[in-house]
Order: sequence, then C-alpha cells, then structure tokens
Amino acid sequence: MTVCDFRLFATVFSAPSSPQYRGHTSGIVTDITLKAKPPLECRSWPPAPKQVTMRPIVRKFRQRKTISVAVVQPAIVEEIDAQRLARVERLLAGVEKADLVLLPELWRVGYSNLTAYSKKAETIDGDTVSFLSGTARKLEAYLLGGSIVERRGETFHNTAVLFDPAGEQIGVYRKIHLLNYHSQERNLLTAGRQIKVVETEIGHLGLAICYDLRFPELFREMSTEGAEVFLIPAAWPAVRAEPWESLCRARAVENQAFVVACNATGRELLGRSMIVDPWGVKTAALGGNEGILRANIDLETLREFREEFPAWKER
Repeated sequence: MTVCDFRLFATVFSAPSSPQYRGHTSGIVTDITLKAKPPLECRSWPPAPKQVTMRPIVRKFRQRKTISVAVVQPAIVEEIDAQRLARVERLLAGVEKADLVLLPELWRVGYSNLTAYSKKAETIDGDTVSFLSGTARKLEAYLLGGSIVERRGETFHNTAVLFDPAGEQIGVYRKIHLLNYHSQERNLLTAGRQIKVVETEIGHLGLAICYDLRFPELFREMSTEGAEVFLIPAAWPAVRAEPWESLCRARAVENQAFVVACNATGRELLGRSMIVDPWGVKTAALGGNEGILRANIDLETLREFREEFPAWKER
C-alpha cells in the first residue's frame, strides 16, 4: 500500500458590494477550486523491518536463577559531610544477605548542591570510591554506589562505579544525558560517551543515571549488548512523580528487562525507589521516607520469557 500526502487549496472571493448583501458578512465563499499539487511524500506502509544485530550473549559466569536486591533510599537533608556519610553507612549496615545493593545519584554531594561540585569532586580512586569498595567487601555483594562528581583531568563527570563482592571495580559509567532544564548540570559537567553493560554471575547489568531514563535509545543499545537488568541511581524530583514511574515501566516493557531504580528522598526529591519486572509490573517500591527496599529478581523466568516472546530483539 502506498500513502501519498496531497495539499488542497481554496480560492475565496469577496461578496460584491450590493444592497442584496446588506446585513450579511462582508466576505463569503462563492467558489472553491481544488488544486492538487504534486505529492509531498510517498511511502510504503508498513515500512520494511529494520535489521537489528544483537550481540551474541556469551556467558562467562555460571548464572544464578534468582538474585536478592537491596535498594538503599537515604534522606538528603541539611547536614555536614560526616553526618551524611554516617547516615548512609548506618543504612548499609541494615542490608543483609543481598546479592546486589544500590545507592542513589550523587548521594554524598547532593544533586542540587551545584556550587559544591568542583570542590567536592573526586578521582575514580578517591575517598568515596574507597568507602564503597570496602562496603562491597563487607557485604560480600555487588554494589552500585550511586554516583560521584568525578574529576578526570580538566573535566568533571557524574560517574557511577560498580563493585564486585571482593570490592573490585568492574564497571564505570559516566552519565551521557546531562540535565539542562532548571539545572546547571550540563554547564558544570561533561557528558560521557560510552554505554556500559557488565556481565556478572548475577546477570548482565546495564548502567544508567537519572535523566538517562528519558532516552529509550540508550536502553535499546544496552539491550543489544545483552543487558537483562537496568540499574538506575537517581535524584528524581517530587514534582515529576508520574514520569518517574511511567518511564521506569516503559524501559522495562520495551526491553523485556528488569529495572531497579534507586532514588533519594528529602530536599524536594521524590523517593519511590522501585523494582519493575519485564512485564512492566512494579513488584516492589518504597514511599517518600528513608528506607531499604528488598526484593528478589527471577532471572530464569526473564530468560524464558525472552525466548518465548522475543519482542526485545525484533526491531
């Protein structure tokens, strides 16, 4: 079937100046001439399907069927750095027997504390990263430590670091999409350029940060690299509550993947950290208070679903 787009043009004549037209509108349509111009666009429908090259998923690790997740949602309030660190350390101490632990975006600096970015920036082996590495070892868990303001030469990045249970860095992701709407993030920081999918014994983990959630093509790229679980630390504001939930569910459904979204609360932040399954169902969530979200993720069911209904790769 071919669809063509035409334009129709009308010629309108004014009413003659005559007594018989008094009391009526001064301009009426007395003739319409339809002129068909050449088609502006002709296309076939439906369009030919695009060939999507999926990277073969080669599993180097024996994969677990189910993993336990702990999402730590701290309150970001007015307090000195030592108090903030102690608050998060206290919450992490309440995490037990988790395979995967998450913290939110820029939890130590505070996302809205823009004037402190350059002062509190760290290198990739700085104080916060050392603290997180030790925490991963102590918990014997994979840990995505939220993000830090990373100093890298002359540039600054919003950077997330993933640790294995031995405390080793196994993945570094620099936020690609920097916010410019009522924010100076794009002016102060430099955008990353590379997606990051990390293969582990608890699945292929795709990393993203907050505003990245609004860009489905990023998650599509991670899917082609084999991502099964998207980990998203965030500092999402309370005024945009509906998009937070809608976007988390959309990214899960589009890619038939789990979404683990870790937000902070306090300072007009929304909270509502959540886990969404590949069907777009919110299986676990927190409210607006500080706390820890615990849930299990069934990777075996995910893989069976993808085999039975491979929509995630049919593009």
